[in-house]
Amino acid sequence: MRTYKKRLQTFAVFSVLCVVLFSACVTTPKKENNDQRKAEAHYKLGYAYLTDNRLKKAYVEFQTVLNLEPRNKQALNALGLITSSPGFKEYKEAVKYFNRAISIDPNYSEAMNNLGAAYVNMGKWDEGIKYFRRALKNPVYAEPESAYYNIAYAQYMKGDYAGAVITLKGTISRYPEFPGSYYVLGLVYIKQGKVQDAIDEFNKALKIVPEYAGVLWELANAYLRQGENEEALIHFRKIIDSGSDDERSRKALEYIELLRD
Repeated sequence: MRTYKKRLQTFAVFSVLCVVLFSACVTTPKKENNDQRKAEAHYKLGYAYLTDNRLKKAYVEFQTVLNLEPRNKQALNALGLITSSPGFKEYKEAVKYFNRAISIDPNYSEAMNNLGAAYVNMGKWDEGIKYFRRALKNPVYAEPESAYYNIAYAQYMKGDYAGAVITLKGTISRYPEFPGSYYVLGLVYIKQGKVQDAIDEFNKALKIVPEYAGVLWELANAYLRQGENEEALIHFRKIIDSGSDDERSRKALEYIELLRD
């Protein structure tokens, strides 16, 4: 079974490739090799910063890679991820980086998927879906489940609940171990007033990734809607126990205090 924990987000799914550097031919092989070694070192450092969520430091390292190798598509993709992250939210800049990466490699599905996610974060649902579908046209794309998930999430956000259900059920049949599909299907069912169905889907996601914070939050609130306060309390506590320091955790603590009274 794949490990999906680190790739899951409550909006669109992003992915980063490990370093594979390509250089254009130049007339000074010695300088090329030296620049390539430097670029690889800076990329690895940037990748380490990125995975540790030290985004500003990662940004500097990937920019250094581009100074050495302007056509490094992985560095461009990484810069797009950083600038479209919640800490930056510079989506127009992200779109430029992803498009530059795709111009270098028109079959770069990871960048297409990430470009689609940037458009979704800008509220451009149909534009996002277009790029998710483009990513899926590549038969060797390593993570098609991410693009299918993103299509369904965009459909959900634009209010096309019937379309999202069709996409999600197809994705689940192909990739039953991908928890994000159950999560978004649960969100759709909440919108449709099918609270118990939503609870069932959220629990399926938690069987795969028990600490999936977004699911824990939605499941706790679904139990509240059903009047099952004890179950809601259990899941609010799990959010606190996860150790995450965000708005969701603070709200979970408020609910715990209210439910205790």
